[in-house]
Amino acid sequence: MNRLNQLLKRMALSLCLPLFSVFAYASYAQEATFIDNVLTLSKATVGETAYALELGLSVNQGNYDFGVLAAAEVPFTNTDGASIFDGSVLRVPTVDVGGTNYSLDLALISGDPITFRLSDYAEVAAPTPSALAQATTLFGDSIETQIVQAKCTVCHQVGLIASNSGLLFVSAGDGSAATNLGAFASYLNGSEAARTRILSMVTGVGHTGGKQMEVGSDLHQNLGEMLRLLLEHQAGI
Repeated sequence: MNRLNQLLKRMALSLCLPLFSVFAYASYAQEATFIDNVLTLSKATVGETAYALELGLSVNQGNYDFGVLAAAEVPFTNTDGASIFDGSVLRVPTVDVGGTNYSLDLALISGDPITFRLSDYAEVAAPTPSALAQATTLFGDSIETQIVQAKCTVCHQVGLIASNSGLLFVSAGDGSAATNLGAFASYLNGSEAARTRILSMVTGVGHTGGKQMEVGSDLHQNLGEMLRLLLEHQAGI
């Protein structure tokens, strides 16, 4: 590990001032990219030293080898999301190759010149969107226009009949979806009872505005799922 560190430091000083200028004032994002046979690691750690690396791919007798094209030392903060060299293997947690994310294990096979060989790889499942992200998408796709604007804004706006209901929306326009989603979130405030109340009232139970949708309909199911996701977000799940 010390030998590799020394070689990378030497390369960073003698070969890579242009690359360093790219990374010196960046936020040191941890992503890896693979473009035109060049694997770019924006942060690879060797012990408590970190580098931005460019590795060039060559195929040798069926082996996939990566030689260091450029190296620049960058500030070390932690190893979260970074590629990590453990003394023998450089582990890349995720890189997009042709639209699919993979983790890579690159074994060090030469220290001078520095060369790594692909020793293992695995497909990495795309991360599951957060509950808030799912709620936001569902709201924009199936609720803002179909429910809020078509049914709710008739009464649930400032100055209208339901202005004292505690659940007020704005008419369609720039930012209305975010504002109206926020109105639901504020009304829920972490309460499952509030979710139940909304889902009951839209079917006509205790609702001055009468029945707006049927229990079990697509509209009702979408509304219930969006509210469930908002509660999940508010609970920090």
